[in-house]
Amino acid sequence: MTKQMRIQIMVAVVSVGVVLICIMLFFPMPRGSDLTIQAPAPPREVTPVPLPPPIPSVIAVKANLPIQDVTTVAESALRDYLSKPIQREDGAITSAIKLNLDPLTMTGAADGTVSVKVPFQFSGWARVSKKILGQVVQKREDIEGTATASLTLTPTLNSDWRITAETTSDISIEKAEIQILGITISVRRVLTELVREAVLPKLENLIVEYITNIDVKTRVAGLWTKLHEPIVINQEPPIALTIEPLKILAQQLSSDGQTLSFSLGIETYIQVNMGNVSIGSSNSPITDLPDIRFVDTLESGYQIIAPIEITYATVENLAKPLVEKPHKLKGIDTLVKKLSLYGSGTQLAAGIEFSMPALGAEGQLYLLGTPVYDPTMMSISVTEFDYTLTTRNLLLDIAQATGEGFFPNLRTTVEEKLVFPLEDQLTTLHRKLADVIAERSIGSSVVLRGTVDTVTPEALYLTQTGVHIPFRLQGDLICEVNLTSSRSSH
Repeated sequence: MTKQMRIQIMVAVVSVGVVLICIMLFFPMPRGSDLTIQAPAPPREVTPVPLPPPIPSVIAVKANLPIQDVTTVAESALRDYLSKPIQREDGAITSAIKLNLDPLTMTGAADGTVSVKVPFQFSGWARVSKKILGQVVQKREDIEGTATASLTLTPTLNSDWRITAETTSDISIEKAEIQILGITISVRRVLTELVREAVLPKLENLIVEYITNIDVKTRVAGLWTKLHEPIVINQEPPIALTIEPLKILAQQLSSDGQTLSFSLGIETYIQVNMGNVSIGSSNSPITDLPDIRFVDTLESGYQIIAPIEITYATVENLAKPLVEKPHKLKGIDTLVKKLSLYGSGTQLAAGIEFSMPALGAEGQLYLLGTPVYDPTMMSISVTEFDYTLTTRNLLLDIAQATGEGFFPNLRTTVEEKLVFPLEDQLTTLHRKLADVIAERSIGSSVVLRGTVDTVTPEALYLTQTGVHIPFRLQGDLICEVNLTSSRSSH
């Protein structure tokens, strides 16, 4: 056999072998109809999640009365009262005294007591009748001197909003005496009783009347009513702060020396309604201002739950341009034609309609995963997507038949694209709320001041319509109530 014949025989044998191998591979290979995957869809039922009970917030209310206001009114009224001399007869002494009021001082103590110092300049005359050697001798002498009256006021705020006050007072006269026939006679006692009987009661009545007529209740009742009105944080999309006042807490009066303060706390439920609130109306009925419940300490601070929900349609619209397009999966051209998202149990279901023209494969797959919130990136994502059980079984059957896994990278691709950022929403919410409560007038005599200190996510859960994350906003709210114009006229 020649060399050329041997080569021809070898080529023929190899050719037959190749044909046999191709035939062996072709017959087990599934056809296009065998590569159609129609996995059953997971149920569209969301497992209800019990929400935590709301946590009460306390809005601090500081009702302030400048002590200088009380001083001005008391001093003015007392000057008018003392504009005429006071005549008095006490046994052998008859007197007519003019009291000239120097500027009085009034200061408050930490326990709420108010101390008043009232300095006087007195002048006038006194006539003394004295029996000397069986004869009655009268002597009239001019007198002058200084005196200081002191008054301590202890006001009390009662649970029914009435203010009561107790007072104690005294008078100190340095020196007051006259000479009759070389005999020194003191009129200090006469002047002391004159001030105690004619001046101190008037002073006490003036200050007590002023303090007890302070109408704290009306001011706080106005605030109580105003708090029921939603506070608009943003018009579009609509965001509003709603407050439900519950009760009034209080401590007894205090002072920093210059201001008499009523420290109150309004216990409330506060929440933020986003997109589903009727702006301008209140969700809670307006109740009457309750009586005060006194406490040893008052700690203010609010906790607001802002229910941010991202609908499945919103996530779909964000992810579709990134997912619904050709992909190269393990070297195989794969076209994702449709992405659909919904809640199933406690997981997010992602339906993926695909086609692989090179293999004649197409169909519908489903992934299940638990969405999580990333506080660093301020975004929602799903980091543990996996095929449903039925999908995995179908893929396993095809992998065993073909020796090839069609979608080893599909899960990773969907995970990378299904990321929904919340930074803009949270930043807007934080900024808008901070701006609204930074300084807000409520009526003519109440100012609301507040801060937003922290924004933290609560547990994430699914609803029938989307992914729901309640965010907890914490900070402080203080209402300052000006009592200056609430006094009665004198």
